[in-house]
Amino acid sequence: MKKGLILLKSLFFTANQNITNMQGTGYKYLVDEISNKNKINIDNETLRNQLGYFNSHPFMINFIIGMWFKEYLNKGDPDYFKKVYGSALAALGDSFFWHTLRPLSFVLSAILAIYEPVVGLIFYFVFFNIFHIFFLWIGFDAGFKLGKEVISWFNYIKFNSWSKYGDLIAVFGFGILLSMLIKINIGFNVDLLSLVSFFAVLGFLFAKRLDVSLAFIVALILLLLIVYVRGM
Repeated sequence: MKKGLILLKSLFFTANQNITNMQGTGYKYLVDEISNKNKINIDNETLRNQLGYFNSHPFMINFIIGMWFKEYLNKGDPDYFKKVYGSALAALGDSFFWHTLRPLSFVLSAILAIYEPVVGLIFYFVFFNIFHIFFLWIGFDAGFKLGKEVISWFNYIKFNSWSKYGDLIAVFGFGILLSMLIKINIGFNVDLLSLVSFFAVLGFLFAKRLDVSLAFIVALILLLLIVYVRGM
């Protein structure tokens, strides 16, 4: 099957996500489609087993599918590595795509949207999906080439570091965004800028240690206390 067609079909991978087998139906769908297009004969029991519980990050699915076919054709244990990499790539994907790339895309697009809202929206769509599409595009080939060693590809590109650097850029951009919003709407105000910066830093520190919602509540209570004491 051509790489572009695998990418398109993988976009429907989570279409039937449910509480019984999570993404198992989507996984079986992809295995079925790719084996049929490439005339790979998979026995019925193996194919039926793909309907079992499976859950991973949807942008990483093609790496797992490629690895699965490589191990199956080499008479390895594809379902064992499917479980291993399902969890491992779910953690990697959640950390980068949900916890780093999404806020980073928001901050950068919000800065642009201050001057031109449409440009900000377009930037968010393009910037986020560059990474999304790239991983789906390259995933099957990398998984099929490396098989059970597919994790080495992520080590090679130092994927674990992407979140760290992305978070730094997002926090830096958030500071710029706050400064710009205050300057545009209120004017240069050292006290207000200091107060906002204080709560932003406090929120980041709490969010590292606590649940985000709890961190927000704690920050809100502190704000009310300061307002009460200072009589603002």
